[in-house]
Amino acid sequence: MDAGHPGKIKNLQIALERNHINFTDIVLVVLTHTHYDHVSCLAEIKEKSGAKILVHAEEKECLEKGTTPFPEGTLWFSRIISRIGNTFMLSKSRYKPVSSDIVVSDEYDLDRYIPHAKIISTPGHTAGSISLVIKNEVAFVGDTLFNVIPGTIFPPFADDVPKLLKSWEVLIDSGCRTFYPGHGRPLTFKKLKDSYGKMIKK
Repeated sequence: MDAGHPGKIKNLQIALERNHINFTDIVLVVLTHTHYDHVSCLAEIKEKSGAKILVHAEEKECLEKGTTPFPEGTLWFSRIISRIGNTFMLSKSRYKPVSSDIVVSDEYDLDRYIPHAKIISTPGHTAGSISLVIKNEVAFVGDTLFNVIPGTIFPPFADDVPKLLKSWEVLIDSGCRTFYPGHGRPLTFKKLKDSYGKMIKK
């Protein structure tokens, strides 16, 4: 899942070695979305492993151009960061372009790679955000959920808040009990449902 911040390939190599895994054992990289902090090591990973790259159709072009704009802020401080980023820090959103191998637009069966696994579309943070659901028990959700800021799991950045909340509904209805965000610790179904209830009351 995803390919990390720039310059962090060594961290992945150490983790693989600790688990007695080689780069060539990686056969598929699923991108939850194409922001630089999720794809910056992708070119190196693909070169070392030969893995196929899966991305949503909405972000295929971004991946192949090697740049994805900063998303809109959802909080006062993240709105400022987003404006500054898109005005003065565009170089920070760039990464080495990578060609995609599997392009999805809706639900996609991953059973040939992971038993009882599928990709579902969960837009909102970005237009092409996706989540990986395994056995309808756990979901890897990228930045659709964000478990870093105390008191909230709502992402500080999102291009389309109504779509994001619809994606939360999809995750609630998925049957999953545990959700792994791109930032922060795993969170429970109850925390997601309670947080959704608070958001729709606003």
